[in-house]
Amino acid sequence: MGIFDFFSGKEKSQDDTLEKEKAFEKEKAIEEVKKAHENLRWPVISRINNINIKDAETELLEDTVSPERKNEIGEHIYDEEIDTDVIKELSSQELLFLLTTLEEYHKVSPLPGYEKNHRKVYNEVLDRIRNASTLFVLYDAGTRFPFIDSGHINVYFEKELAEKAAALYLKQYRKIVVNEVKVENEKAPSGKGFFDYLYYIGIENLVIDNGAYKARFKRNEIVVSVGDWKGNSGNEIVNPALNFTMLDFLTEITWPVNYDQKVDVLKAKEARMVDCIKKSNFIVPMQHEGDVEVLEDGRMKPGKDTKFKFPVIKTKEGKEYLPIFTDGLEFSKKLSGAGWNAAVFKYDDIIRFAKDKDGIRINPEGQGIIIPKERFEVL
Repeated sequence: MGIFDFFSGKEKSQDDTLEKEKAFEKEKAIEEVKKAHENLRWPVISRINNINIKDAETELLEDTVSPERKNEIGEHIYDEEIDTDVIKELSSQELLFLLTTLEEYHKVSPLPGYEKNHRKVYNEVLDRIRNASTLFVLYDAGTRFPFIDSGHINVYFEKELAEKAAALYLKQYRKIVVNEVKVENEKAPSGKGFFDYLYYIGIENLVIDNGAYKARFKRNEIVVSVGDWKGNSGNEIVNPALNFTMLDFLTEITWPVNYDQKVDVLKAKEARMVDCIKKSNFIVPMQHEGDVEVLEDGRMKPGKDTKFKFPVIKTKEGKEYLPIFTDGLEFSKKLSGAGWNAAVFKYDDIIRFAKDKDGIRINPEGQGIIIPKERFEVL
């Protein structure tokens, strides 16, 4: 053996020793974490929300992951790095069970590979949502929009899970329907899909598979860029915050359940809605005689002698309301009849135009919020 062979062998021996020491330390750390977790049990399905149901047993759905599979899948939380192939082979509910287990066990005693493993599992759930051709969404039968529960909507991979959750909400006197939606809609303007539509109505918080193993997401995690359907003009009005506050208010006021704080909750939600209304620009169908100046944001500045004519919506009771719209999507549902153009006005301008009417109606074929004339000055 030459002198260089001697030193080379010595270095290799030292490297092997270091590797063994590192492996021992990792194994020791995992054993310590497992010991801290020894009194924990695998997670079970949580309630859909914090509202009490008379029969408490109905709050829980049948477990979607068997005890045997829990034992197999759960142990992966201790992996230094969970194999990508293992993650991809899991069903959606098994994947969400693994995500839930990672989060709950990590809270009790930190898992050494938590950040990397959580990111891999979380990203896989996001990818499955993005790549799904269709999803199942709970809609409010009264508003005909996605049902809002504590600021979020419920989205499901499987129709069966969505229907079971709808049945649980029915026990809370919520009229919920399950709608199948296309994630990407080639027929929509600019080829946008469901998550871009959610941007328009102000929905930013989602829960996937609520009522089973579930996870919370932000809409912009699924669709990276802010969705818009501006068309060619580039000046289309959008009001996501207002649309959300109107839906949130309607969801609460149409719920036929009284509770101690309901009056205060309704007042707070109405105040947020009113604040958005006062700050918003609206699309208004109209005709005009005389000169007007069209500003960069699409709003119209009338001349001294400009005269406007607006359509009205008549009710069975003989009331007449001026229809106004929050965005192009709602304006596309406008009342039939040729010859109406569109202009953009602030709320202060609109109430002047509507003083000879009984009030205004926001998105007549959507949220349908009515502001009577007697409330104009109050607002």
